[in-house]
Amino acid sequence: MPVITVDWWQGNDRAARAALVAELTESAARIAGCPHSSVTVLVRDVPHDHWSIGGRLADELVAAPRAGSRDEP
Repeated sequence: MPVITVDWWQGNDRAARAALVAELTESAARIAGCPHSSVTVLVRDVPHDHWSIGGRLADELVAAPRAGSRDEP
């Protein structure tokens, strides 16, 4: 049944991962009409220096965000 893959920045704690997995599982099971046990969620922690936004590596953006910019993470 449903397999959901989430790529997010490394550094989120176990509680955040557990909350995300629970919410995604609930929604997918409801929408797909399947039991929760049929939903698989994969969470991949990606280091900032392996992620880019707007042509810049995210570790640069996190280290020196521009004040007042809405484009920053």
